[in-house]
Amino acid sequence: MKIATCLPAVVALATGLLVSCAAPPVTKVPVSFSASSADKSLGGQLLANVNSYRAAKGRNALVRNPGLDRMAQEHCEFMRLNRGKFSADGGKNVSHLGFEGRALKARSYLNITTLAENVAVAKTTSMPSFVRMWSNSKGHDYNMSASWTDTGIGVLVDKDGTVFATQLFGTPVLNRMEMADRLHQY
Repeated sequence: MKIATCLPAVVALATGLLVSCAAPPVTKVPVSFSASSADKSLGGQLLANVNSYRAAKGRNALVRNPGLDRMAQEHCEFMRLNRGKFSADGGKNVSHLGFEGRALKARSYLNITTLAENVAVAKTTSMPSFVRMWSNSKGHDYNMSASWTDTGIGVLVDKDGTVFATQLFGTPVLNRMEMADRLHQY
């Protein structure tokens, strides 16, 4: 779990499971930008499970943001390519490395000033398992439960069945002109 704001980045616990030695060819899971429960991709299933979790806590459903989706998918590919090389709290196959860069991109290109990230690696395509892993970590649970509006999801299944998942959370902010327009002051 990582959170970055305009202030210094806050670094927290990363959750990860499983080990693998080699980095065999990868099976890329298509990124889907649908937020409907009819989306049967692994990313769609993860979103549906996170949104169900949020609903149980009285939170609104998250909407997929294509820019955050791309960043999340790229991070999954990075973790796959570098598996076994990380030494973070979560294990050798999972990392938040590069999060500050993703937060800067989100701020610069998507107008998202606060960004959070959950990452996990497992030997299962069961998306409820990923939500359970994250809900058992205070920081990851906070990310899933906070008052975000947008999300980006990346899921990648390696040839050996190892699944890499990244979920980014953020809320775009309105610039002054957009805010004035909404308040009918422009």
